[in-house]
Amino acid sequence: MKTKFCAHCQTEATTLYRIQTPTEGKSWIFVCESCCLKAKPQPGYRYGGTWQGYRH
Repeated sequence: MKTKFCAHCQTEATTLYRIQTPTEGKSWIFVCESCCLKAKPQPGYRYGGTWQGYRH
């Protein structure tokens, strides 16, 4: 099973969410579920898909 680190809190996870926020500019980042939920209420938040380590 593959893992990646969250771009915000550096937690290792097997499921990450690809998001775009105004603070990150136009770049996409992978974040864990808790960081994704914190970013959702921000204006300009965009969801770009889910990365799952067990599917690779």
